[in-house]
Amino acid sequence: MKPKLLRHSAFVLMMLLDMHLCDFAPSGMPCIYEGRLSTTRNWFGYLANITVLTNGRMLFEFIYPAKHCCQNVLFYSDQQVAFIDPHMSCWQKEYILRPEDDQILRLTPRFSWSGCHLAHPGGQLMYVCEGGRSFAVDGAPRHASTWHVAVSNCARRSGLDLHYRLVVHGVIGQCQYYFHVADESVQIKSNAELPRATSEWYDIHSESPCVVEGSVNSLESWFGFLANVSLRHGGGFQFHFRFPLVASVPITSQILSVLLYTNDDVIGLDAQQTCWQRYTVIKQQFQSEQLIEIGSKSSWNGCASENSTGSPVVVCRSERRFDGIRQFHIAVGNCRHPEYGVHLQYRLDVYGYDRVQHYCMSCRAHCMHIMLIIACITVSQRHRWVLES
Repeated sequence: MKPKLLRHSAFVLMMLLDMHLCDFAPSGMPCIYEGRLSTTRNWFGYLANITVLTNGRMLFEFIYPAKHCCQNVLFYSDQQVAFIDPHMSCWQKEYILRPEDDQILRLTPRFSWSGCHLAHPGGQLMYVCEGGRSFAVDGAPRHASTWHVAVSNCARRSGLDLHYRLVVHGVIGQCQYYFHVADESVQIKSNAELPRATSEWYDIHSESPCVVEGSVNSLESWFGFLANVSLRHGGGFQFHFRFPLVASVPITSQILSVLLYTNDDVIGLDAQQTCWQRYTVIKQQFQSEQLIEIGSKSSWNGCASENSTGSPVVVCRSERRFDGIRQFHIAVGNCRHPEYGVHLQYRLDVYGYDRVQHYCMSCRAHCMHIMLIIACITVSQRHRWVLES
């Protein structure tokens, strides 16, 4: 085997092994915070206080009645908590935060990173929100940060009613369970069971996912397609992306774009287009749903930079869920630095795909050409026709 090929194979093997085995918590075990919050107040702190390294991550699940829409989950730093006064209004407590620093998670479908959709567990109209985030901060690789997790609904006076489950990786020290109880009207049930959705909402635990994984090493700035997926109502995918950082380029500017094209979008693609032209095929009003930006500061996409193997990389873990039937052709682009091409390790755990009428398959095109795009769609349609016949 040639030395260059051997080095490349070893690199790919190391990346895949790390994707399956690495753990983000220094102790090897995550901290789990779960329960139900019920109060007549419209601000509550705190569900959890967590101290994590820069590669710390949190997976979350929130469920609450639609009549309480829309609740927010707030992430306060130590310095911001010190400014909070008991006499402050809900709005004043929210104004302390910086939304541009990803300190407010809005539990509504309009905030795509929240993973929120309407469901009907037990016949009650509820919002179900599932996703993840990282806690990337500026500073040294081993720098730690502390976050205090609160809940608010300043726009309404109906109080707070929230089932929650937080799984936090990368916690330093022991798990801390501190609750600030404002008065006796607040109820925290630490062992409360989260309501489960009915058949109208796809349960990710009901069947095995379709796994699409691999690597892209292309000199081109746009690559398609990693996968073609058709989803039922409530379907989606958990994703794990990993790509190397270029030493000569500022870390914060190194961002890859994962593009979820619809069938209509694919028709608008052309072999002569630049990376940015293919990027803008997705209309601006749909970018919150069809665009996943992954970089060292993309905390709502579960991204953080790491240097555990001696070479700096960006690792992203989170998920996307969709309220309705969707069909996507998934591509990736490096439009900000096209001269470096696309180098990406990926794994998609697709759930809620239609086993009867559609398909879950990987359709790879190693050289971008419009005929390959057309062929890919044609193969997919033929596959569907066979299943329906």
